[in-house]
Amino acid sequence: MRPSLRRGALVAVAALTASAVQLTSPAVAAPAPVAAPCGPLDVAFVLDDTGSMGGAIANLKTGINSIVGDVITASGGDYRLGLVTFKDNVTVHANFAPGNAAAVTNYVTNSLAAGGGGGEPEASDEALNTVVNTLPAAGRPQNVDFSGAWRSNATKFVVLVTDARPGGFDDAHTAADVTNAAQRANDALGKGIKISPVYVPTSSAFTATITPIMQNYATTTGGVSTQTTSTGAGTADAIRKLLSDCRQTDVFIRDQVTDSGAEPNPNGTVWNSPDIKVCPTQADCAGIQPVAGATNYIHVKLNNTSGLGTSTGTLKVYRTPAGGGTTWNNATNGDWIYIGEETLSVPAGGAVAKIPWPNIPGPGHFCLLARWVSATDPMTFAEGSNTALNTKNNNNIAWRNFQTVRGKVFEPVKSWFTLGNATGRDAKTDLVLTGEKPVAGTVVIDLGPRLFERWRAAGGQAAGLKQVGETAFQFDPKRSALIGVPLQPGERFTAELTFTPEAPGEYLTNLVQFIDGEDHGGVAYQVITDRG
Repeated sequence: MRPSLRRGALVAVAALTASAVQLTSPAVAAPAPVAAPCGPLDVAFVLDDTGSMGGAIANLKTGINSIVGDVITASGGDYRLGLVTFKDNVTVHANFAPGNAAAVTNYVTNSLAAGGGGGEPEASDEALNTVVNTLPAAGRPQNVDFSGAWRSNATKFVVLVTDARPGGFDDAHTAADVTNAAQRANDALGKGIKISPVYVPTSSAFTATITPIMQNYATTTGGVSTQTTSTGAGTADAIRKLLSDCRQTDVFIRDQVTDSGAEPNPNGTVWNSPDIKVCPTQADCAGIQPVAGATNYIHVKLNNTSGLGTSTGTLKVYRTPAGGGTTWNNATNGDWIYIGEETLSVPAGGAVAKIPWPNIPGPGHFCLLARWVSATDPMTFAEGSNTALNTKNNNNIAWRNFQTVRGKVFEPVKSWFTLGNATGRDAKTDLVLTGEKPVAGTVVIDLGPRLFERWRAAGGQAAGLKQVGETAFQFDPKRSALIGVPLQPGERFTAELTFTPEAPGEYLTNLVQFIDGEDHGGVAYQVITDRG
């Protein structure tokens, strides 16, 4: 995400360092921090409301209006709040909803009270599980679902306030709970969520155990760990400081060689990223076609030229059949199948993520999608259902659809192209072939019966094509088009391509899907042939 183009550009808060640190709040109220314009904010408060937390909750009540006011100001009004409390169970009081300040402040002011708990430890690790992973209540000691997915274009915070060790739902602190807490931190890291804990040391008996767990939440996710006084004084001020930590980084993945990371990308093609390639090992390579049945490595170059410092996050990669018009869904991944991920730090200049891709399924022709997910580098524009538009708008996303087709002179070699409709409405699509280095020979597309009937019923328009079979057409290898194929929302059809080169050499052909003149994805086919 480029901060110069992001809505609500970041103003760094000088009082906070760029890495998670341990702070101690004084007993007297600290000066109110200056709110930073953070852009969209999703903030979930996860509060221990057991009896020992009375001082901290009383302090929070006096400061909740200021806390929420800071969020509103820092987000420019584009915010959502969540509120969860816990003892040995989890209680959801407010789910994420736009502009829901009144619901949260009213509950904290008028209803939040310390009481009960039945002794230390408490279910903080499971409360985090509920919030970070937006869990339903079914099968859990939890009153209702925690709903409303975290927004990919928001800076995401979880503020945890507790005086107890994590104990799951069984009221016993064991090594398993430490592991569970660490997993919640890893989950948050993978979703680009900062966990910033506030530890209230009401008893010194468990401080040595609790402190490293709190610090791990912060250091893993890029948050800040804070400790108040034993009375809970300073809790509200600590939360205000934590939420002002909107420091920003900027990593980008290029859509094309000339891409400088501008958002939205003004340069057209978004489906042929030079920063994504497949190699047989972790060693660098020129890029090859994935080999079905083998394990390859997806190499993704992450560029960091912003001068904003090292960025930490998770690079996630997905696949789908080669083609255009793919849908995206933040919860289900849409048309994309998850392959793997790598968490890494990207220093000035950049770094390369190398993600294993085991047991590649046949026939080995895929689109690849890469998404950089970072707590300090959220998407600039909220992701919708259209992969091509998401990629154009966000430099954290890149799409690679380059296929190598190898064969011999006069021997047909097959590949595929999948047409889809990610617009959410009925649409007519055009399929346009252009030869950057046209194939010396023939290129044939077989639509199959269903897609052929769709095209014919819509008027059967084409340019530079001639019918060579019941449902097959031969392209002019320089430029040709199949025009006006009607598709319903979410539909996808796979057409078969046959390349028959008549001379040895290397050729490059682009096949691109357009809807209303807009590029919705394509494939660059590199045809390599020899005499045999």
